Amino acid sequence: MEFGIASNLEKRKKADLLVLPYWKGKNKPEGAATISKAMEKCSSGPIQANDFTGKESEIIIVYDETFPEKRVALLGLGEKEKVTTEKLRRAYCSLTKTCRQKKIQDINLVLPTVASMDHKGIIRGVCEGLLLANYAFDQLKNHSLKDSPTVLLTKVTLIGASQHDLDQAKKYAGIAEGVYFTRDLVNGNADEVTPQHLAAVARGLAKTFPNIKATIFDKKRIEKEKMGLLLAVARGSAHDPAFIVLEYKGDPMSKEHTVIVGKGVTYDTGGLNLKPTGSMETMKCDMGGAATAFGVILAASTTGLPVNVTAVVPATENAMSALSYKPGDVYKSLVGKTVEIGNTDAEGRLILADALAYTCKHLKPTRIIDFATLTGAIDHALGAETTGLMSNDDALAEELLKAGNETYERLCRLPLYEEYRDQLKSEIADIRNIGGKGAGSITAAKFLEEFVDKKVPWAHCDIASTAFLAEARRYHPKHATGIGVRLMMQFLEQI
Repeated sequence: MEFGIASNLEKRKKADLLVLPYWKGKNKPEGAATISKAMEKCSSGPIQANDFTGKESEIIIVYDETFPEKRVALLGLGEKEKVTTEKLRRAYCSLTKTCRQKKIQDINLVLPTVASMDHKGIIRGVCEGLLLANYAFDQLKNHSLKDSPTVLLTKVTLIGASQHDLDQAKKYAGIAEGVYFTRDLVNGNADEVTPQHLAAVARGLAKTFPNIKATIFDKKRIEKEKMGLLLAVARGSAHDPAFIVLEYKGDPMSKEHTVIVGKGVTYDTGGLNLKPTGSMETMKCDMGGAATAFGVILAASTTGLPVNVTAVVPATENAMSALSYKPGDVYKSLVGKTVEIGNTDAEGRLILADALAYTCKHLKPTRIIDFATLTGAIDHALGAETTGLMSNDDALAEELLKAGNETYERLCRLPLYEEYRDQLKSEIADIRNIGGKGAGSITAAKFLEEFVDKKVPWAHCDIASTAFLAEARRYHPKHATGIGVRLMMQFLEQI
């Protein structure tokens, strides 16, 4: 989507639609921006007939031949006193959906004026609402047989905006590209999005952007590094594993270095602890953490964010064959710690363990944040409205919570009390990869904590219930959401 600006209505160019914002008033809707008499006349019919009240996300389209646009949309923003950036996201998300239904591609949009809000929050809410809903994954459809490709918004002119507003809009568009990139990776066929495909994607990013460097370990190099847990999970697959390090240098003079570790299980059968029907069909999403890590690198490079951030992705399938790793056996990690396998479907924490240990040993991280579709238990605990957060560092956790509230990619912090470690005790190894039935998300994080240097601030984000949705919700489409990209971009800006 391309953004443009016009200082006022008189300077706008022709488009397919003109958008006028309104508040829900006590008696009738009130203009949320300066509305000319001609505009008031255009909207008076629906308002007088009570067909339009200005409630949040309400949209009605009227037609007036005196305007250069074919249509005029009246957009409800709800009650002025209750407006927030998130409410603006939702309202303008509804506008994008309406435009898509009517195949509208070019719109002129009068920016609302909100005295109670910071102007930056207004621009953010408007732009992110428009952008996040402006996505469709229809690459796998045969459009010659039935459906034509989805028509998306291509141009938005912000009326009443400044050059600074335009710069902000372009920044949010760059971040949205990272979100779309993440969604596409997760939505793709697991037969195509293999560990080698993720490696190729990383190389492609490095080739496109001069400040990105890709380092790929093949199976032989993984063996040389003694990543025994990653190798164990990969044993049952016809595809070799890959270990991917994707570095973005936005501030080469700084030693500050944020590392994002993303779980890259490109398909998860559960291994010998085979998942039942109904639990395996969506498991192409089990590389959602890896996709998020890649999406952040893309967004940071696209927007020129002046930070140093690296994505580390252990990539493999968790398949089932005669070579699959076995419940009850013990495997050795990169740091030499031995792990008894209590369940082969708890594979994500195994490959993350080697990745976290490698990061601490070789990459000199200032902080580590991992994203992983790790546990079904997080859905039982929190549902799909918030991501589970566990951390060994209060300051890091607070910054992430703050970023989550700003982007509405909200986090809920869960404890990492030492007593939970008791559930992972093994009689034959240093640690077991799964605890009991209780606190499954926490014990998974406690397992990961064993492989992080205690001196390194670390946070774990369990996105198992937020990265992939059964039904569309607000500006999140059905299936892949791209969760974590906006969160991390906000976090990186904060620090």
